Amino acid sequence: MSMLHRNPALNTLLEQHLHHLADQENLSPRAITDALEAGTMVLLGNPAHQGLMPILVGQPAKVKVNANIGTSPLCNSPEAESRKIAAALKAGADTVMDLSIAGDLDALRVGMLRDCPLPLGTVPIYAAGQRILDADADIATMNPEDLFAEIAKQAEQGVDFITVHCGLSRRGADMALHDNRVLGIVSRGGALLARWMQENGRENPLLEDFDRLLDLCLPYNVTLSLGDGLRPGAGVDAGDAAQWEEVINLGQLARYARQRGVQCMIEGPGHVPLHQVRAQIQGIKRLTDNAPLYVLGPLCCDSAPGYDHIAGAIGGALAVEAGVDFLCYLTPAEHLTLPDEADVRAGVMASRVAAHVGEIALGRPAALEREKAMNNARKALDWEGMSRAALDPAMLENRREEHKSEEVCAMCGKFCSVKMLRKKEN
Repeated sequence: MSMLHRNPALNTLLEQHLHHLADQENLSPRAITDALEAGTMVLLGNPAHQGLMPILVGQPAKVKVNANIGTSPLCNSPEAESRKIAAALKAGADTVMDLSIAGDLDALRVGMLRDCPLPLGTVPIYAAGQRILDADADIATMNPEDLFAEIAKQAEQGVDFITVHCGLSRRGADMALHDNRVLGIVSRGGALLARWMQENGRENPLLEDFDRLLDLCLPYNVTLSLGDGLRPGAGVDAGDAAQWEEVINLGQLARYARQRGVQCMIEGPGHVPLHQVRAQIQGIKRLTDNAPLYVLGPLCCDSAPGYDHIAGAIGGALAVEAGVDFLCYLTPAEHLTLPDEADVRAGVMASRVAAHVGEIALGRPAALEREKAMNNARKALDWEGMSRAALDPAMLENRREEHKSEEVCAMCGKFCSVKMLRKKEN
Protein backbone atom coordinates (compact mmCIF):
# COMPACT_ATOMS: atom_id res chain seq x y z
CA MET A 1 0.00 0.00 0.00
CA SER A 2 1.35 3.45 -0.93
CA MET A 3 2.08 6.35 1.42
CA LEU A 4 -0.96 8.25 0.14
CA HIS A 5 -3.26 5.30 0.81
CA ARG A 6 -1.84 4.78 4.29
CA ASN A 7 -2.27 8.46 5.12
CA PRO A 8 -5.79 9.65 4.22
CA ALA A 9 -5.19 13.16 5.64
CA LEU A 10 -2.15 13.62 3.40
CA ASN A 11 -4.07 12.31 0.40
CA THR A 12 -6.91 14.78 1.01
CA LEU A 13 -4.50 17.72 1.33
CA LEU A 14 -2.77 16.71 -1.85
CA GLU A 15 -6.04 16.50 -3.77
CA GLN A 16 -6.90 20.01 -2.62
CA HIS A 17 -3.55 21.67 -3.24
CA LEU A 18 -1.59 19.60 -5.77
CA HIS A 19 -1.96 21.89 -8.77
CA HIS A 20 -1.12 25.01 -6.76
CA LEU A 21 1.95 23.28 -5.29
CA ALA A 22 3.04 22.14 -8.74
CA ASP A 23 2.84 25.72 -10.05
CA GLN A 24 4.60 27.07 -6.96
CA GLU A 25 7.50 24.62 -7.24
CA ASN A 26 7.59 24.45 -11.05
CA LEU A 27 7.22 20.67 -10.80
CA SER A 28 4.83 18.25 -12.43
CA PRO A 29 2.13 16.71 -10.22
CA ARG A 30 3.67 13.30 -10.94
CA ALA A 31 7.09 14.45 -9.70
CA ILE A 32 5.50 15.55 -6.42
CA THR A 33 3.52 12.39 -5.81
CA ASP A 34 6.52 10.21 -6.70
CA ALA A 35 8.73 12.09 -4.23
CA LEU A 36 6.11 11.85 -1.48
CA GLU A 37 5.82 8.12 -2.04
CA ALA A 38 9.60 7.72 -1.96
CA GLY A 39 9.89 9.72 1.25
CA THR A 40 12.33 12.23 -0.26
CA MET A 41 9.70 14.95 0.12
CA VAL A 42 7.06 15.78 2.73
CA LEU A 43 3.92 17.89 2.57
CA LEU A 44 3.69 19.94 5.75
CA GLY A 45 0.06 20.48 6.63
CA ASN A 46 -2.36 19.47 9.37
CA PRO A 47 -6.02 19.67 8.27
CA ALA A 48 -6.85 21.01 11.74
CA HIS A 49 -4.69 24.11 11.12
CA GLN A 50 -7.27 26.56 9.83
CA GLY A 51 -6.25 28.89 7.01
CA LEU A 52 -3.03 27.02 6.27
CA MET A 53 -1.42 26.75 2.87
CA PRO A 54 0.67 23.52 3.00
CA ILE A 55 4.23 23.52 1.68
CA LEU A 56 6.57 20.92 0.25
CA VAL A 57 9.97 20.21 1.76
CA GLY A 58 12.51 17.91 0.12
CA GLN A 59 13.95 16.97 -3.25
CA PRO A 60 13.21 18.23 -5.84
CA ALA A 61 11.27 21.16 -4.28
CA LYS A 62 12.87 24.53 -3.53
CA VAL A 63 14.95 24.80 -0.37
CA LYS A 64 12.85 26.16 2.48
CA VAL A 65 13.71 28.35 5.50
CA ASN A 66 12.35 28.05 9.05
CA ALA A 67 12.20 30.78 11.69
CA ASN A 68 12.32 29.83 15.37
CA ILE A 69 10.44 32.00 17.84
CA GLY A 70 9.19 31.48 21.39
CA THR A 71 9.32 32.67 24.98
CA SER A 72 11.91 31.93 27.66
CA PRO A 73 11.85 32.24 31.46
CA LEU A 74 13.87 35.48 31.16
CA CYS A 75 12.00 37.01 28.18
CA ASN A 76 8.30 36.24 28.12
CA SER A 77 5.99 38.44 26.03
CA PRO A 78 3.18 36.94 23.91
CA GLU A 79 2.89 40.28 22.10
CA ALA A 80 6.56 40.12 21.13
CA GLU A 81 6.10 36.61 19.73
CA SER A 82 3.20 37.84 17.62
CA ARG A 83 5.42 40.58 16.22
CA LYS A 84 8.12 38.02 15.47
CA ILE A 85 5.68 35.94 13.43
CA ALA A 86 4.84 39.05 11.42
CA ALA A 87 8.55 39.78 10.93
CA ALA A 88 9.21 36.20 9.79
CA LEU A 89 6.33 36.32 7.31
CA LYS A 90 7.46 39.66 5.91
CA ALA A 91 11.04 38.45 5.52
CA GLY A 92 9.94 35.40 3.53
CA ALA A 93 10.18 32.49 5.97
CA ASP A 94 8.44 29.30 4.83
CA THR A 95 7.66 27.88 8.28
CA VAL A 96 7.72 28.95 11.93
CA MET A 97 8.64 26.88 14.98
CA ASP A 98 7.34 27.73 18.44
CA LEU A 99 10.08 26.92 20.96
CA SER A 100 8.31 28.56 23.90
CA ILE A 101 9.24 27.37 27.38
CA ALA A 102 7.58 30.05 29.54
CA GLY A 103 4.08 31.40 30.05
CA ASP A 104 0.76 29.89 29.00
CA LEU A 105 2.05 27.62 26.26
CA ASP A 106 -1.40 26.45 25.17
CA ALA A 107 -2.63 30.01 24.70
CA LEU A 108 0.57 30.96 22.87
CA ARG A 109 0.32 27.98 20.53
CA VAL A 110 -3.36 28.50 19.74
CA GLY A 111 -2.68 32.16 19.00
CA MET A 112 0.22 31.30 16.71
CA LEU A 113 -1.86 28.76 14.83
CA ARG A 114 -4.54 31.39 14.34
CA ASP A 115 -2.14 34.11 13.20
CA CYS A 116 0.29 32.03 11.13
CA PRO A 117 -0.74 30.84 7.64
CA LEU A 118 2.56 28.97 7.41
CA PRO A 119 3.14 25.46 8.75
CA LEU A 120 3.85 25.66 12.50
CA GLY A 121 6.21 23.31 14.29
CA THR A 122 6.72 22.65 18.00
CA VAL A 123 8.81 20.59 20.42
CA PRO A 124 6.18 18.88 22.62
CA ILE A 125 8.62 17.83 25.34
CA TYR A 126 9.08 21.52 26.17
CA ALA A 127 5.48 21.79 27.32
CA ALA A 128 5.69 18.50 29.22
CA GLY A 129 8.92 19.62 30.83
CA GLN A 130 7.71 23.12 31.66
CA ARG A 131 5.05 21.84 34.03
CA ILE A 132 7.70 19.92 35.98
CA LEU A 133 10.51 22.47 35.97
CA ASP A 134 8.18 25.36 36.87
CA ALA A 135 7.30 23.39 40.00
CA ASP A 136 11.04 23.14 40.80
CA ALA A 137 10.87 19.37 40.33
CA ASP A 138 13.34 17.13 38.50
CA ILE A 139 12.57 16.28 34.87
CA ALA A 140 13.30 12.68 35.87
CA THR A 141 9.85 12.67 37.53
CA MET A 142 8.12 13.13 34.17
CA ASN A 143 5.47 10.55 33.40
CA PRO A 144 5.81 9.47 29.74
CA GLU A 145 2.00 9.42 29.59
CA ASP A 146 2.06 13.20 29.95
CA LEU A 147 4.39 13.54 26.98
CA PHE A 148 2.18 11.42 24.74
CA ALA A 149 -0.89 13.34 25.94
CA GLU A 150 0.84 16.58 25.00
CA ILE A 151 1.61 15.28 21.51
CA ALA A 152 -2.01 14.19 21.05
CA LYS A 153 -3.30 17.60 22.16
CA GLN A 154 -0.99 19.53 19.86
CA ALA A 155 -1.96 17.36 16.89
CA GLU A 156 -5.62 18.10 17.57
CA GLN A 157 -4.87 21.83 17.90
CA GLY A 158 -3.42 21.89 14.38
CA VAL A 159 0.38 21.74 14.79
CA ASP A 160 1.85 20.72 11.44
CA PHE A 161 5.20 19.19 12.43
CA ILE A 162 6.87 18.26 15.71
CA THR A 163 10.45 17.73 16.76
CA VAL A 164 10.68 14.44 18.62
CA HIS A 165 14.06 13.07 19.74
CA CYS A 166 13.18 9.46 19.02
CA GLY A 167 16.66 8.43 17.93
CA LEU A 168 18.28 9.38 21.22
CA SER A 169 18.97 6.08 22.97
CA ARG A 170 20.47 5.37 26.39
CA ARG A 171 23.57 4.12 24.59
CA GLY A 172 23.90 7.33 22.57
CA ALA A 173 23.38 9.54 25.61
CA ASP A 174 26.09 7.65 27.48
CA MET A 175 28.46 8.15 24.54
CA ALA A 176 27.80 11.88 24.48
CA LEU A 177 28.26 12.28 28.21
CA HIS A 178 31.20 9.97 28.81
CA ASP A 179 33.23 9.77 25.57
CA ASN A 180 35.19 13.03 25.86
CA ARG A 181 32.76 15.35 24.11
CA VAL A 182 33.65 18.98 24.80
CA LEU A 183 30.04 20.16 25.04
CA GLY A 184 28.14 16.97 25.81
CA ILE A 185 24.44 17.37 24.92
CA VAL A 186 23.39 20.87 23.84
CA SER A 187 19.88 20.06 22.58
CA ARG A 188 17.30 21.08 25.19
CA GLY A 189 15.00 18.21 24.27
CA GLY A 190 17.94 15.83 24.14
CA ALA A 191 19.14 16.94 27.58
CA LEU A 192 15.67 16.51 29.11
CA LEU A 193 15.39 12.96 27.79
CA ALA A 194 18.97 12.07 28.68
CA ARG A 195 18.38 13.19 32.26
CA TRP A 196 15.16 11.19 32.41
CA MET A 197 16.86 8.04 31.08
CA GLN A 198 19.85 8.35 33.40
CA GLU A 199 17.80 8.82 36.54
CA ASN A 200 15.19 6.17 35.73
CA GLY A 201 17.48 3.58 34.17
CA ARG A 202 15.07 3.23 31.25
CA GLU A 203 15.11 3.63 27.49
CA ASN A 204 13.76 6.74 25.74
CA PRO A 205 9.93 6.41 25.79
CA LEU A 206 9.68 7.99 22.32
CA LEU A 207 11.94 5.26 20.97
CA GLU A 208 10.47 2.45 23.05
CA ASP A 209 6.87 3.34 22.16
CA PHE A 210 7.40 4.67 18.64
CA ASP A 211 4.28 2.94 17.30
CA ARG A 212 2.14 4.92 19.72
CA LEU A 213 3.66 8.15 18.47
CA LEU A 214 2.83 7.17 14.89
CA ASP A 215 -0.75 6.38 15.87
CA LEU A 216 -1.15 9.87 17.32
CA CYS A 217 0.31 11.69 14.31
CA LEU A 218 -1.17 9.75 11.39
CA PRO A 219 -4.80 11.00 11.55
CA TYR A 220 -3.62 14.63 11.41
CA ASN A 221 -0.72 14.23 8.98
CA VAL A 222 1.62 15.61 11.64
CA THR A 223 5.09 15.27 10.13
CA LEU A 224 7.78 13.95 12.45
CA SER A 225 10.90 16.06 12.48
CA LEU A 226 13.17 13.42 13.94
CA GLY A 227 15.32 15.49 16.26
CA ASP A 228 19.08 15.52 16.55
CA GLY A 229 19.33 15.35 20.33
CA LEU A 230 23.02 14.52 20.02
CA ARG A 231 23.94 17.14 17.44
CA PRO A 232 27.42 18.58 18.01
CA GLY A 233 27.43 21.81 20.00
CA ALA A 234 31.09 22.44 19.20
CA GLY A 235 32.93 21.94 15.95
CA VAL A 236 35.41 19.56 17.57
CA ASP A 237 32.51 17.24 18.53
CA ALA A 238 31.21 16.92 14.96
CA GLY A 239 31.14 13.42 13.54
CA ASP A 240 31.72 11.54 16.78
CA ALA A 241 30.25 8.13 17.64
CA ALA A 242 27.32 9.59 19.59
CA GLN A 243 26.16 11.70 16.65
CA TRP A 244 26.34 8.86 14.15
CA GLU A 245 24.69 6.37 16.52
CA GLU A 246 21.66 8.66 16.61
CA VAL A 247 21.68 9.21 12.84
CA ILE A 248 21.60 5.45 12.26
CA ASN A 249 18.61 5.19 14.60
CA LEU A 250 16.85 8.06 12.80
CA GLY A 251 17.24 6.34 9.45
CA GLN A 252 15.70 3.13 10.77
CA LEU A 253 12.84 5.00 12.45
CA ALA A 254 12.08 7.07 9.37
CA ARG A 255 11.96 3.95 7.21
CA TYR A 256 9.52 2.29 9.59
CA ALA A 257 7.37 5.44 9.91
CA ARG A 258 7.01 5.67 6.13
CA GLN A 259 5.83 2.07 6.05
CA ARG A 260 3.13 3.14 8.51
CA GLY A 261 2.20 6.18 6.40
CA VAL A 262 3.71 8.89 8.62
CA GLN A 263 5.90 11.50 6.98
CA CYS A 264 9.37 12.20 8.40
CA MET A 265 12.12 14.76 8.13
CA ILE A 266 15.58 14.32 9.63
CA GLU A 267 17.17 17.03 11.72
CA GLY A 268 20.84 17.58 11.08
CA PRO A 269 24.01 18.85 12.67
CA GLY A 270 24.55 22.14 14.44
CA HIS A 271 28.27 22.98 14.75
CA VAL A 272 30.36 21.50 11.94
CA PRO A 273 33.69 22.83 10.58
CA LEU A 274 33.41 23.93 6.97
CA HIS A 275 35.65 21.19 5.60
CA GLN A 276 33.38 18.53 7.16
CA VAL A 277 29.99 19.92 6.08
CA ARG A 278 29.71 18.13 2.74
CA ALA A 279 30.71 14.74 4.16
CA GLN A 280 28.30 15.13 7.08
CA ILE A 281 25.36 16.00 4.84
CA GLN A 282 26.05 13.23 2.35
CA GLY A 283 26.50 10.69 5.15
CA ILE A 284 23.24 11.64 6.84
CA LYS A 285 21.38 11.57 3.53
CA ARG A 286 22.70 8.11 2.74
CA LEU A 287 21.84 6.65 6.15
CA THR A 288 18.30 8.08 6.05
CA ASP A 289 17.36 7.08 2.48
CA ASN A 290 17.45 10.69 1.27
CA ALA A 291 14.66 11.79 3.59
CA PRO A 292 14.25 15.60 3.74
CA LEU A 293 17.11 16.99 5.80
CA TYR A 294 16.50 19.94 8.10
CA VAL A 295 19.63 21.59 9.50
CA LEU A 296 20.49 24.30 12.00
CA GLY A 297 23.09 26.24 10.05
CA PRO A 298 25.31 24.31 10.17
CA LEU A 299 27.53 26.68 12.12
CA CYS A 300 31.03 26.44 10.70
CA CYS A 301 32.76 28.28 13.55
CA ASP A 302 32.10 28.61 17.27
CA SER A 303 33.71 31.97 17.98
CA ALA A 304 31.39 34.50 16.34
CA PRO A 305 28.67 35.33 18.90
CA GLY A 306 26.54 38.11 17.51
CA TYR A 307 27.31 36.94 13.98
CA ASP A 308 26.12 33.33 14.12
CA HIS A 309 23.61 34.09 11.37
CA ILE A 310 26.60 34.75 9.08
CA ALA A 311 28.51 31.65 10.21
CA GLY A 312 25.30 29.64 9.74
CA ALA A 313 24.70 31.07 6.28
CA ILE A 314 28.22 30.12 5.16
CA GLY A 315 27.68 26.55 6.36
CA GLY A 316 24.11 26.53 5.07
CA ALA A 317 25.08 27.43 1.51
CA LEU A 318 27.56 24.56 1.35
CA ALA A 319 25.02 22.24 2.99
CA VAL A 320 22.38 23.05 0.36
CA GLU A 321 24.85 22.31 -2.41
CA ALA A 322 25.53 18.97 -0.68
CA GLY A 323 21.85 18.01 -0.46
CA VAL A 324 20.10 19.83 2.42
CA ASP A 325 16.42 20.60 1.89
CA PHE A 326 15.42 22.83 4.79
CA LEU A 327 17.44 25.50 6.63
CA CYS A 328 16.62 26.48 10.19
CA TYR A 329 17.78 30.02 10.62
CA LEU A 330 20.20 31.37 13.17
CA THR A 331 19.97 34.97 14.32
CA PRO A 332 22.47 37.50 15.71
CA ALA A 333 21.02 36.62 19.13
CA GLU A 334 22.03 32.93 18.97
CA HIS A 335 23.88 31.77 22.12
CA LEU A 336 23.29 35.22 23.69
CA THR A 337 19.65 36.11 24.23
CA LEU A 338 16.13 35.75 22.84
CA PRO A 339 15.84 37.21 19.33
CA ASP A 340 13.71 40.29 18.69
CA GLU A 341 11.95 41.21 15.45
CA ALA A 342 15.12 42.68 13.92
CA ASP A 343 17.01 39.49 14.74
CA VAL A 344 14.24 37.39 13.18
CA ARG A 345 14.42 39.41 9.97
CA ALA A 346 18.22 39.19 9.84
CA GLY A 347 18.13 35.44 10.47
CA VAL A 348 15.52 34.73 7.81
CA MET A 349 17.36 36.79 5.22
CA ALA A 350 20.73 35.17 5.99
CA SER A 351 19.23 31.71 5.51
CA ARG A 352 17.39 32.77 2.36
CA VAL A 353 20.67 34.03 0.92
CA ALA A 354 22.32 30.73 1.87
CA ALA A 355 19.53 28.74 0.23
CA HIS A 356 19.80 30.82 -2.94
CA VAL A 357 23.60 30.51 -3.10
CA GLY A 358 23.31 26.73 -2.73
CA GLU A 359 20.64 26.51 -5.40
CA ILE A 360 22.77 28.52 -7.83
CA ALA A 361 25.53 25.95 -7.32
CA LEU A 362 23.01 23.19 -8.03
CA GLY A 363 21.91 24.89 -11.25
CA ARG A 364 18.29 25.23 -10.10
CA PRO A 365 16.40 27.11 -12.87
CA ALA A 366 14.58 29.58 -10.58
CA ALA A 367 17.82 30.61 -8.89
CA LEU A 368 19.62 31.06 -12.21
CA GLU A 369 16.73 33.10 -13.62
CA ARG A 370 16.86 35.45 -10.64
CA GLU A 371 20.60 35.94 -11.15
CA LYS A 372 20.08 36.61 -14.86
CA ALA A 373 17.35 39.16 -14.13
CA MET A 374 19.58 41.00 -11.63
CA ASN A 375 22.54 41.07 -14.02
CA ASN A 376 20.42 42.41 -16.88
CA ALA A 377 18.90 45.07 -14.63
CA ARG A 378 22.33 46.18 -13.38
CA LYS A 379 23.63 46.47 -16.92
CA ALA A 380 20.67 48.69 -17.80
CA LEU A 381 20.87 50.66 -14.50
CA ASP A 382 17.25 49.58 -14.11
CA TRP A 383 16.59 50.05 -10.40
CA GLU A 384 13.02 48.79 -10.56
CA GLY A 385 14.26 45.63 -12.26
CA MET A 386 16.96 45.21 -9.61
CA SER A 387 14.32 45.54 -6.90
CA ARG A 388 12.17 42.85 -8.53
CA ALA A 389 15.15 40.49 -8.75
CA ALA A 390 16.44 41.17 -5.23
CA LEU A 391 15.90 38.67 -2.42
CA ASP A 392 15.12 41.64 -0.18
CA PRO A 393 13.59 44.49 -2.23
CA ALA A 394 12.86 46.52 0.90
CA MET A 395 16.55 46.61 1.80
CA LEU A 396 17.52 47.74 -1.69
CA GLU A 397 14.95 50.51 -1.68
CA ASN A 398 15.79 51.63 1.85
CA ARG A 399 19.53 51.90 1.21
CA ARG A 400 18.94 53.80 -2.05
CA GLU A 401 16.31 56.17 -0.67
CA GLU A 402 18.59 59.21 -0.22
CA HIS A 403 19.82 59.08 -3.83
CA LYS A 404 16.87 57.46 -5.56
CA SER A 405 16.61 60.30 -8.08
CA GLU A 406 20.05 59.41 -9.42
CA GLU A 407 20.51 56.90 -12.21
CA VAL A 408 23.72 55.64 -10.64
CA CYS A 409 24.47 54.43 -7.13
CA ALA A 410 26.00 56.68 -4.47
CA MET A 411 29.21 54.67 -4.28
CA CYS A 412 30.46 55.51 -7.79
CA GLY A 413 28.44 58.48 -9.02
CA LYS A 414 30.13 59.89 -12.14
CA PHE A 415 32.69 57.11 -11.91
CA CYS A 416 30.03 54.47 -12.70
CA SER A 417 31.76 51.95 -14.97
CA VAL A 418 28.48 50.73 -16.47
CA LYS A 419 27.35 54.21 -17.49
CA MET A 420 30.84 55.28 -18.59
CA LEU A 421 31.23 52.38 -21.00
CA ARG A 422 27.66 52.68 -22.20
CA LYS A 423 28.36 56.26 -23.23
CA LYS A 424 31.52 55.19 -25.00
CA GLU A 425 29.61 52.59 -27.01
CA ASN A 426 27.11 55.24 -28.10
